[in-house]
Amino acid sequence: METSSRQRDCDLVVVGSGAAGLACAITAKKRGLEVIVLEKEPVFGGTTALSGGVLWIPLSHHGRKQNPADSLEQVRTFMKAETGAFYDEAAVEAFLEYGPKMVEFFERETEVKFVPTLYPDYHPTAPGGAAIGRSILAAPYDIRGLGIHMARLKPPLKTITFIGMMFNSSNADLKHFFRATKSLTSFVYVAKRLASHVKELVLYRRAVAVTSGNALAARPSRRLRSRRRASSAKRRRCRKSSRRSAGCRARA
Repeated sequence: METSSRQRDCDLVVVGSGAAGLACAITAKKRGLEVIVLEKEPVFGGTTALSGGVLWIPLSHHGRKQNPADSLEQVRTFMKAETGAFYDEAAVEAFLEYGPKMVEFFERETEVKFVPTLYPDYHPTAPGGAAIGRSILAAPYDIRGLGIHMARLKPPLKTITFIGMMFNSSNADLKHFFRATKSLTSFVYVAKRLASHVKELVLYRRAVAVTSGNALAARPSRRLRSRRRASSAKRRRCRKSSRRSAGCRARA
């Protein structure tokens, strides 16, 4: 095990590189703080990278397009029915206000992109429940965008892949595989997917077209690494300059 005595100054230390940790780090960085993310594993992504990557965020702009009839009152009713005596009005109101804003922030400021799903609420027939429009998923991502850090993304669970290939649960991806022997269209679709995946395995030893939790972990990490490279370049320019400007003296 390697140890380092190098000292680094920062304003915030984030422990863990899952979606929650990376979201915190990006938000802090956006507010001008110097951030360090610590991860005990040799790979990043935490349990997020192993998950299905589905977020339950009612009334996001994706959900409103799917289910225009949904409303704050219906979501409140549903959450009251589901939580019973544990209903926390302040927490629920904060969630309902900032959940959709969070989606917009990360789609605007980072590589994160979400797509709507066809998933219903866990209990769609409960009071206030909805059959569609409240769950979103990270859009598929080509992890070659991570450059040399591609290999450090935690691989998905083998039980949810086929020879390492991930499936997009937000569209008809899986349906084509189930119908491959019954439909020529599905057969051609599956053949192309398999050929592309085999090529990825030969070239990169892993799938590069990731979905679900893998995509949710990979997308925000691209933003952090881009900002870190920009900050490092700025510091190098400052050190080389004999006359440091106020902008260079400021922390990147």
